[in-house]
Amino acid sequence: MILAKVVGHVVATQKYDELRGSNLLLIVKLDDDLQPMKDQTWVAVDSVGAGMRDIVLAEEYLALNKERYKAMSVVAIVENVFRDA
Repeated sequence: MILAKVVGHVVATQKYDELRGSNLLLIVKLDDDLQPMKDQTWVAVDSVGAGMRDIVLAEEYLALNKERYKAMSVVAIVENVFRDA
């Protein structure tokens, strides 16, 4: 699982049957200081109703054709992140 920030929405007029009715979000992975990481951006299926600028917990899972495709799914909206100093 990764911490990520929602930075956009993806609109697709035609989707694979498994994705029909799903919202697609553009997310960027966050580093240890909660800053966006360069070249760490994905499209993720939103299963929790996340919105722009939300910090979310996302996970990668095998979907569609399991040998060829991996997908990201937003599984939680993060309220706070606590760390030891």
